[in-house]
Amino acid sequence: MAALVLLCPPAALSAQSVATPEPTDLIATLNTICVRARGDRAQVAALAADAGFSPVPESMTPRLRNASERAGFMRTNATDISIVMTGQMTRRVGRDTVILDFCGVSARPTDHRALDRRLRDLMDFDAVNAGGFDAYAWLQTSEGRAPSRSLSDDQFVAMARTGQMRLVVLDRSGRGSTLMYMLPRVD
Repeated sequence: MAALVLLCPPAALSAQSVATPEPTDLIATLNTICVRARGDRAQVAALAADAGFSPVPESMTPRLRNASERAGFMRTNATDISIVMTGQMTRRVGRDTVILDFCGVSARPTDHRALDRRLRDLMDFDAVNAGGFDAYAWLQTSEGRAPSRSLSDDQFVAMARTGQMRLVVLDRSGRGSTLMYMLPRVD
């Protein structure tokens, strides 16, 4: 029987500690993947791969109502599990059909209060209630962001018609949070 050869003394093994990875920064990940991709699902896939996310089967991608062309990417570590998802949703509003190209980042667990506070500080305007979710809605103009103070159906459609509307939606579910970046339009 061969003798076990240690590469370091046994005392060094017990003294070593494995550094715990930092939790996923949902806002930074949303910016570096979703916002940067500007609704281009192929670009989302490339940026997610660059950030260490691996593609997952569609059956593992979170289901969203009226969503198609979905793709999901996952990354896990000792701290959390993160998912990047992309696709397209449709929403019928009166006679109009609004198309929303979306990209979202989800992590579990998250600190809801810290995320809420950071998002409010970064957006620098108030969220509006959009179907039970906190949503930051604005028009992206050459002068910067023109935030929406409310989001009625008529206003949503009018903003989507411009092709300059942007939405960041925050969903808190159990121990996890999801940030969605959406580019609504009416074709």
